[in-house]
Amino acid sequence: MADKYCSGDCLRCSLQQQVYCAAQHGHAIMAAIPGIVERLENLEATLSRFGQTKDIINPLQDGAQKGTGAENRVPESIKNLE
Repeated sequence: MADKYCSGDCLRCSLQQQVYCAAQHGHAIMAAIPGIVERLENLEATLSRFGQTKDIINPLQDGAQKGTGAENRVPESIKNLE
């Protein structure tokens, strides 16, 4: 029997093979969903704790940056090379 492999081009396969593959993909996805839901619930629980604490740094608070910030000048080391 010749070794067969999936090339990913479903149009090259027969209708029966396409139906079989679709069923296998659907079964694999259904098996993965409980794990995905569990991870999302854990993520949601972790993120909900951030709303309950005051330890979060808010960059939009008043006084987050003092002064004018970065200056748009040529650095002295480059200016001397010109």
